[in-house]
Amino acid sequence: MKKQFVKEVIIVEGKHDLEKLEQCVDAKVIYSNGTHISREFLDLCKRLNENQGILIFTDPDGPGEYIRRTIMNYVGPCKHASLNVIQTKKKQKVGIEHADCEDILEALAQAVVFEKQEDTLSWHEFVDLDLAGKPNSQERRDFLSESLSIPKSNAKTLYKYLNMMQCTFEQCTKILGDKENENDR
Repeated sequence: MKKQFVKEVIIVEGKHDLEKLEQCVDAKVIYSNGTHISREFLDLCKRLNENQGILIFTDPDGPGEYIRRTIMNYVGPCKHASLNVIQTKKKQKVGIEHADCEDILEALAQAVVFEKQEDTLSWHEFVDLDLAGKPNSQERRDFLSESLSIPKSNAKTLYKYLNMMQCTFEQCTKILGDKENENDR
């Protein structure tokens, strides 16, 4: 099987994630050593992002989000790929290392860039979409995240991601409307 080429340097959490990615893609892959991220590692990420781009691909859990945020806040706009917990779960453990190559390739193909610009979605609109403060808000956020191939997160973080992706109220309404139409069937 010919491996898919990825031009950006892929950043994962650990050695086992690196080994899994090397089975699935033709790319340069480095790992952060978990949440113990050194200033030297962040400097390396910044240089790599300036030269050929980086793609952050961390586990769909708290430590993975911490690593993603730490690198993103240091290097600025870069690509992000994400898998959901179901795709990465084996024997009560969650991680990229447990995912199938097909799921990994699909996540990499749907990588997105988060870039801070003018907000396209106000907090009031976000709340009007029932993405915060309602009993079903987490379910709606998860559906929206999955539809946009971004990490599942709490309300504040999803709000930030949506604005970084320049998503509008209308785009979110359409995606969430598709979910409601699907549930009506």
